[in-house]
Amino acid sequence: MIKLTTIAWSGGALIVFFLCVFIYEIQVKIDRWNNKNISPLPLEGFLSISSFIAVLTSLTIMFTAIFEILLFSTKTSLIAALIISITTGLPMWSVVKGLLKDVKSGELKPIVPGEFE
Repeated sequence: MIKLTTIAWSGGALIVFFLCVFIYEIQVKIDRWNNKNISPLPLEGFLSISSFIAVLTSLTIMFTAIFEILLFSTKTSLIAALIISITTGLPMWSVVKGLLKDVKSGELKPIVPGEFE
């Protein structure tokens, strides 16, 4: 039988992997905008949505295992993990979408160390 700690670590590893895929997709969209003036929006492409959902699923797996290690029941652990994943994931999607809207409109300014406005 697989140990709960192994499941938690596997969930964490999946989070890192799928976040890298999601970040790469966003980077490609911004590079296309800089080089070819192709809009970074819509964000709702297959790769961006599937990698983001995979991150949320991996978060759920990891937190469920962590809560079970802390001796919560499986049902309680799953419900708490889903709540954590959704309440952190949906606002983050909005933040990334807002960032891409700022990139498209040209409102995003580069950060220069030591210069404050």
